[in-house]
Amino acid sequence: MSQALSANPAPQPTLPVYRNCLAALLHPSIATYKMLGQQRISIWHTYTLMFTSSLIGGVIDSLAPLRSQLVAQRSLDALLLAMIPVAALIAVCSLAAFAWCAQIVARFFKGSGAYAPLAYVVAAISAPLLIATSIVDQIPATRMFLVVLYLYWLAQYVMAIRAVNGLAWVKAIAAVCLGLLMLGLIWLGVAVLVGYSGILLP
Repeated sequence: MSQALSANPAPQPTLPVYRNCLAALLHPSIATYKMLGQQRISIWHTYTLMFTSSLIGGVIDSLAPLRSQLVAQRSLDALLLAMIPVAALIAVCSLAAFAWCAQIVARFFKGSGAYAPLAYVVAAISAPLLIATSIVDQIPATRMFLVVLYLYWLAQYVMAIRAVNGLAWVKAIAAVCLGLLMLGLIWLGVAVLVGYSGILLP
């Protein structure tokens, strides 16, 4: 089964970004993710897709606090607006780091894929889900479904790694879990370095 998934046919024609995102959202499957991973797409297009979707999600997330400021007739918080692109950059870095970590684990498990295809498939999955979670979070009655949505998100990551690398389910799940663990350690290291430099610098 894994040998069939790891086959390397000719690259697929490159489709518009919105069609790839819709395919990932509406037709989630190993076949769909394999098709996405076979397109020749620059890694910078992947980062741009993630940045744009994170920017849209950040704008949606900021609607509630901005609306409350308008209702209270207070001045708008410029820092809140400035943090939206910063959060989008952090999301891009997280995607790049997670795809890199997961691909390292996948290669350890004899996966046949590469970083760039995996990063694009992960971005195509994450872009619509980022916006969807931002919308759901704005509706108090639907916030209980966020956990289900996040679990679904992780399940799609497992299928993405399986599709790109031709791994069995257990190895793909392990790649996602270890990739997330490595990502957490990376961010912990960054936080420690930032805090340590803040102590040393005047």
